[in-house]
Amino acid sequence: MSLHFIIDGYNLIKQAPRLDKTNLEDSRKALISLLSIYQPQGSKRNRVTVVYDGREGSFSASGSSSSVGIIFAQGESADDKIKRMVEKSENPRNVVVVTNDREIRSFVRQRGAQVITVEDFLAKCDRLKPKGKSEDKIIGPLEAAEINEEMKKIWLK
Repeated sequence: MSLHFIIDGYNLIKQAPRLDKTNLEDSRKALISLLSIYQPQGSKRNRVTVVYDGREGSFSASGSSSSVGIIFAQGESADDKIKRMVEKSENPRNVVVVTNDREIRSFVRQRGAQVITVEDFLAKCDRLKPKGKSEDKIIGPLEAAEINEEMKKIWLK
């Protein structure tokens, strides 16, 4: 039995100071990096989908990892998109929604899906060790972009 984690993206970002960066794109990259490195969803068979309000803009699914899906709820709110995803699920008991939004939590529970608060989800991340092939520091997409910018400044003077 694999689970499908559906994450209310901006709800999680706004509740986590370490993810709430100066602009939305950096915040989204930080969240994807956290999910890719710590894999709080557990088994690699479990799917993760982050749902954001609005349109893709300059941030695209190419900024994601292969283990994390990204959906922009174009034409509807992320809340409505999450609810529809739970409703359309063949087995809602295998869906886990990460949000602090009361309305979503109530709706999801009524449909038989599971809910995890943002605080509990982040606490789980804090208890985990980074997943990787070695004990070396793992560099996420946000850190890699920052390093690239630093190197450009040094080498392209």
